[in-house]
Amino acid sequence: MRVALVTDKHEISLREFPDPTPEPQKAVVQISHCGICGTDLHAYQEGGFYNPAICGHEWAGTVSGIGDGVEHLREGDRVGIGIAPACGRCRECRAGDAAHCGAALMGMLGMGPLAAPHGGFASAIGIDAARLYRLRDGVSDVDAAMLEPATVAIHALRRTPLRLGDAVVVLGAGPIGLLVMQCAFIAGAGVVVVVEPDESRSRLAESLGASLVVDPKDEEFEAKLRAACGALGADVVFECAGIPATIDQSVSLAKRGGVVSLVGLSTVPAEIAPGSWLAREVRLVASLGYLHDEFDVAMQLVVDGRLRLQPLHTATVGLDEIEPAFQRLLAGGGAVKILVDPNAG
Repeated sequence: MRVALVTDKHEISLREFPDPTPEPQKAVVQISHCGICGTDLHAYQEGGFYNPAICGHEWAGTVSGIGDGVEHLREGDRVGIGIAPACGRCRECRAGDAAHCGAALMGMLGMGPLAAPHGGFASAIGIDAARLYRLRDGVSDVDAAMLEPATVAIHALRRTPLRLGDAVVVLGAGPIGLLVMQCAFIAGAGVVVVVEPDESRSRLAESLGASLVVDPKDEEFEAKLRAACGALGADVVFECAGIPATIDQSVSLAKRGGVVSLVGLSTVPAEIAPGSWLAREVRLVASLGYLHDEFDVAMQLVVDGRLRLQPLHTATVGLDEIEPAFQRLLAGGGAVKILVDPNAG
């Protein structure tokens, strides 16, 4: 079986792996679609070592085999990939902090016994069944492959103190920013302003209901934000771009005593002005990944139509087209979420 792996800087290799077989506590899944994530793009841009299971971690498919000890799944179940429930045995769990289970986190990061030998840019995968959840009937295959980033947004909103009617700013209209924007409205935001320089992504944010979309290069940038959020600034700012410069900028857009929520992942150091952070008395929240039960929340919001994933889907490509798809996403021009169908072609 062919598997696409990011093997070096600007290098994606198609490697042969043996077809997976059911092992104890594991399941084999025939993958329908796998999303290309920002983490995948970072790996492709920067090279260096990335765990093989990390690149291609947004996938869904159908169970084709079950190992001994797996009780919550059957062959034929449609499933998505997520994080395992808290193990109950690690240091964090024993301290009563199951929400930060170390074993589950390691699996999500592609390490330890919960990780697979490769990611989802493959026709099939064998993985610990604890990380799989059943898909609801109303979730399409395309939507299923985008539930993982949707749950990232849900986790960010559930960690961030946001009150009914709050003015919110979202920095970045990539997949996570567009999902955070929608979730902010679901959570009760009165106004959500999206900051995005790309024209196509800006139009998509508007079509998904953004109160205002502003180009950060606009000469009237600050005036437009103040007009939408009030003279004091935003109650909550979500940093979803993962760019060093926008991390410090997010504080300048929040009102004194407001909240800054870091969601985007910057893989390089960012410089901040600590004096400004202190003077503004911002509350800083960070979120990474999600909890096992939040996937059910995501599916419910998709099924009832409040969270729209389909508009984010730009294209679907096969394994032979995966590298041009990476390059297209890095080039800009409005592409948002490209899915890989490992069975195409």
